[in-house]
Amino acid sequence: MADAAVADFRSLFRDRCDLCRSLLDLSRRQERLIEQDDYAGLLTVLSSKQRILGRLDDIKRRHPDLLADWRTTRDRIDPADRAECERLLAETEAVVAELIEEERHSTESLIVRRDAARNQLEAIAHGSRVHHAYRDHLAPSTHRHLDVDR
Repeated sequence: MADAAVADFRSLFRDRCDLCRSLLDLSRRQERLIEQDDYAGLLTVLSSKQRILGRLDDIKRRHPDLLADWRTTRDRIDPADRAECERLLAETEAVVAELIEEERHSTESLIVRRDAARNQLEAIAHGSRVHHAYRDHLAPSTHRHLDVDR
């Protein structure tokens, strides 16, 4: 098999793996920012993740049959080169599995925070309605004035 084709596979697999590792690092940072309630920092991380996802989409768009081409070609590649490509593919799969778990955890954390905020707002709204109800009911007696000149 031509060295250029092997180099292309190796390069593409390495790029995909590196991008997935970068996403994983950002997801870990995202989780810390969620825990710290740092939503400005979270927006920055999400923007960075979006750029990386765009780069992964670009690879997929330029090489839509990459994995199918690999499956049909790998048996004709030198065993050492094939092993390196297979290692990169396996590493990418492991990173993606960890990335999915990180994203699931971040989503759960955001849902817990959202629900807690909703409950607090509902409690405040309920307390405000109770306060208004009592104020209106007690208005005649609480708005009486004492005439100190008497």
